Amino acid sequence: MNEYRQTPNRPTGQREQNDLQSAVDEFERYSRYNPAAAGRRTAPAAEDRRPPARGGSGKKRRARPLPPWLLVFFCFIYDTILFHIWSNSLKFGPGGFGRWIGILLFAVAFACLFSLIATISRNRKAHLVLGLIVTIFWSVMFLLEYFILDPFKNFMKISEILSGAGNAAQPDFAKRTFGLVLRGFWRIILFALPIVGWFLANKYLKLRRLLTRGVRRYLFYVGMIFTVVAVFFALVISKDSRKLTDSYQFTEAVNSFGLPVALVREEIGGEPADYGDPDFSNSKVDYNAPAGTSEQNPSGTPKPTDGPAPSGSDVPDPTDPLDPTASEPVSEQPTEPITPAKAYSSLAIDFPSLIQNARSADVKKVHEHVYSLMPSKTNEMTGIFQGKNLILITAEGFAKELIREDLTPTLYRMYTKGITFTDYYQPAWGGSTSTGEYSILTGLEPYDGVNSIMETVGHNMYMTIGNQLRRLGYFSRAYHNNSYTYYGRDKTHENLGYEKYIGMGNGMEEGVKKRWPESDQEMINFTVKQYIDKQPFSIYYMTVSGHGLYSWQGNSMSYLHKDEVQDLPYDDTIKAFFACNIEVELAMRDLIAQLEEAGIADDTVIVLTADHYPYCLEKSDTWNNPKDCLSELYGYQVNDCFGQDHNALLIWSGCLEDKNIQVDTPVYSLDILPTLSNLFGVEWDSRLLPGRDVFSDAVPLVLWPNRSWKTDMGSYNARTGKFTPAPGVTVPEGYTDEIDQLVRQKIRFSDDVLDLDYYNILFG
Repeated sequence: MNEYRQTPNRPTGQREQNDLQSAVDEFERYSRYNPAAAGRRTAPAAEDRRPPARGGSGKKRRARPLPPWLLVFFCFIYDTILFHIWSNSLKFGPGGFGRWIGILLFAVAFACLFSLIATISRNRKAHLVLGLIVTIFWSVMFLLEYFILDPFKNFMKISEILSGAGNAAQPDFAKRTFGLVLRGFWRIILFALPIVGWFLANKYLKLRRLLTRGVRRYLFYVGMIFTVVAVFFALVISKDSRKLTDSYQFTEAVNSFGLPVALVREEIGGEPADYGDPDFSNSKVDYNAPAGTSEQNPSGTPKPTDGPAPSGSDVPDPTDPLDPTASEPVSEQPTEPITPAKAYSSLAIDFPSLIQNARSADVKKVHEHVYSLMPSKTNEMTGIFQGKNLILITAEGFAKELIREDLTPTLYRMYTKGITFTDYYQPAWGGSTSTGEYSILTGLEPYDGVNSIMETVGHNMYMTIGNQLRRLGYFSRAYHNNSYTYYGRDKTHENLGYEKYIGMGNGMEEGVKKRWPESDQEMINFTVKQYIDKQPFSIYYMTVSGHGLYSWQGNSMSYLHKDEVQDLPYDDTIKAFFACNIEVELAMRDLIAQLEEAGIADDTVIVLTADHYPYCLEKSDTWNNPKDCLSELYGYQVNDCFGQDHNALLIWSGCLEDKNIQVDTPVYSLDILPTLSNLFGVEWDSRLLPGRDVFSDAVPLVLWPNRSWKTDMGSYNARTGKFTPAPGVTVPEGYTDEIDQLVRQKIRFSDDVLDLDYYNILFG
């Protein structure tokens, strides 16, 4: 029998309340969080802790992107190497290995320091933005400098690039720039590849973050170590150390140590070396004494030898039948022997008083330097052009090889029947027309590149031949047959001594047809009537017909004279070069014809030279030259500045014909102003110009912006550090050091004339 247990009777409401409370207590007990228990409950079994099989459905590992600082570091070194390979700075051979070391040491140092910029924020997006800004900035800088180097064969400082941007609106500049970018687009792609690769790697590859902790400290320490090592190498070990010190020049510094180093060197003080201690031993000479009263040797330097004329490397062969100098020697004789009124080319300037009352230490140094110099002597050529008219011409891209009796008979006549200069140079002061113009008009070295001529605005340019003749009452005009605002000529040329400047846009278009390039012949025939009856006159021309490109399609003057050059033994590029320069020939033919018709050819002096060598003939993407046409034109391989920059200086007047005046010593563009000052018999001071009167006893010296130089005793190549004596010359001990110091002084003086407005201090 089943037993039945009977529970006590309870009220129904109380029983339900107890059951509800029990359920709540049980729920709270099970809901309490126990970390250890939770870990045991959630931990998988041992067999379940194995990684999922390949292709399984396990949880994906999160991608770790490459840090932006790594992009900056890699791209900077990559861009540096690519840039210097393209610019031909990095090469194997003599001196090449040392450049590799210097450039790479500085590249690593700057790469570390610039990479730091991408780590200065804690925000990941800020890292990315900063890294891209730094990377793109330097990629653009390297590309920009390469595209500048290609046409001009020089790098430009940032200030020059910015000042040159004003020419971007000019049709020729814009057209050449656009064409260069198109032809060099593959270079832009190569520079962009690391940036594109970095983004792709972060998107598609599973990469772990690299060196995230302590990265700033590591980058800073490594960067500083490499900086110290690189600076030590550059200043102590490298053979190019002077290119950062007393022989600093922007392009050379870039080639030897890299673009960032040159930019930093420019910012911390790119001025040339100091003058050194002045020697006042010559300051007691009576500079205004009548000629013939002093027998001193004013220069204190070796006089020119009577031996054969020295030659630099790669100069033309004097036996070449196409070379106008290949004629029998002639002597240096004046047209009319004149006894100068005083012994020295100097002005009565009270330098002792100026030194004592100098307004600054820098001005005092210049006063002391000039006072310590011995002025050059007057000579039998002094004043032979006194009172005559002057027409000074800077011919765009002119070359000595254009002077041929068969093709350019007027230029041949002017060269051989005027004053013949057998060893003339027009240094490429920065690859620009503006720098060549500046050197010719001011007689100063354009130390600030294309900025130099604009810096003359508001300055006293007392010594220019334009201002010297204008003070004597000469009628003066300056002309150019292209845009009158190009290179700021509308602001500079009137200050350089010309009462009015006329170009395309402010009057020249009335007589010259608008095309590219414009006609030099049209310019001459339009302008001569404006001054031919206003004697004495001082006229300046800047031509344009000889400008590149040299092709039948890209140069209207080349196309115009295409048939006249078809028999020349050259390819079409060089033929086009000769063709467009026939305009210079026709312009000179018409000019002399009009002077002769007016009966004033004997009373007018024409001076013509180049602004720079024809660099549009070099192998270049910009000028669309797949080969080196310049070397083909010259007839030898151009390897240095001596071979590259040889040119012609024509000084002609009807009164000079058949006088057989020849100058065999080295001459260059800075010598034009002092020589003309002497020939025209104006009041001038030879101590205030770095060039020389070529007929005086001053030491012949040609200098280049990279501190190469040439004298009558030999030539010094700054790139190789080698001095080559002239044939048959015995060089005295210490000669190269003496000329090096002289070169630095002349460059420093050219810079100080502008920076200090020095002529205004003397004559303002």
